[in-house]
Amino acid sequence: MGGTFSTGDILARLRELREELVLRQEHLAARLGVDRSTYVRKELGAIPITTDEWLKLAKALGRDPSFFFSASGKPVLVMSDLAPRERGIVRFYRMLRPAEQDDFVGTVYLKFKSIRRKAALDALKELAAGA
Repeated sequence: MGGTFSTGDILARLRELREELVLRQEHLAARLGVDRSTYVRKELGAIPITTDEWLKLAKALGRDPSFFFSASGKPVLVMSDLAPRERGIVRFYRMLRPAEQDDFVGTVYLKFKSIRRKAALDALKELAAGA
C-alpha cells in the first residue's frame, strides 16, 4: 500500500484486526455505544465512523489510531489473502503470550533447521531472528 489509503483499505484494516483478535462485532458495537446492526453498517462504510469512534475503536483493539490511517512501511498482512491453514497458524500465533510465541518460533526453527532449500532456510532464519 502507498502513503494513503482508501476508505475501503481503512475499513478492511479495522475488520481484519477485529477478526485476528477474534472479537465479535457486538463487542466493538458495545464499546461505541451502538447496536450491532449500526456497527456493521459502520464497518462496511455505509455510515461514517466519527473521530471519537475511531479513538474508541483503537483503544478497544489495543492500537494507536494511526494504525488505521498511515503506512507503516511494512506490508499489512491481509488474512483473506492466506490459505485456510496459514490463517489458522497466524491466528494461533497471535493468541499466544510473548514467551509462548518465542517458544513456538524456537520449536519451528529446531524442527526445520535441516531444510536444504535456500529460500525456505533463509525465511526460517529470518523468523528465528525476529525479522
